[in-house]
Amino acid sequence: MEKQADLSADLQLLQNIRDGRHELLDTLYRDHRDAFLSYARQHLYANEEDAADCFQDAVIVFYKNAVSGKLTELTSTIRTYLFAIGKRMVYRKNQQRRREAPVDLDLERSPADEIDLSIFTRIDDDHRKQFLAAAMNRMGDTCRQILTLFYYHRYPIESIQTTLNLSSPGAVRVKKLRCLESLKKMLSKPQG
Repeated sequence: MEKQADLSADLQLLQNIRDGRHELLDTLYRDHRDAFLSYARQHLYANEEDAADCFQDAVIVFYKNAVSGKLTELTSTIRTYLFAIGKRMVYRKNQQRRREAPVDLDLERSPADEIDLSIFTRIDDDHRKQFLAAAMNRMGDTCRQILTLFYYHRYPIESIQTTLNLSSPGAVRVKKLRCLESLKKMLSKPQG
């Protein structure tokens, strides 16, 4: 019953926006912004600036779809609609970031350093960095990309799936597990 009331209120809001009550967009933005930022940071690993930009863009897309007639009926709440658009925009931003070559890369820090492996508790940091970087370089491209995107760039599984054109989030999880096991085996072998 509550969902029906939310949809009825959202349908009225949609109609009011179509009728030119643009001040309602500000209210809509303020009402849902913080929740989206929190969601994007926790579940999509977006920074606050990217999350805010994506949510603002989602509200703009909602407005354009409402006034152009593309959005004629609601099958979910406006909040759900905005979150879905914002989520896709965060994924796209993550993909863009992956394609851009980092210009201020800290050479002292390897993406592989972010992996927490207990095997290194007894090895000093410099030696560990060199050993881990060498092991990562011996891995296949897909494994290296998955581990780097997940542990260093903190991409969500769904973004990695899209970025690397893998079949499903489950396939990414299985591949990540296998790659991590392979890396652990490489690291547990005595150095020669």
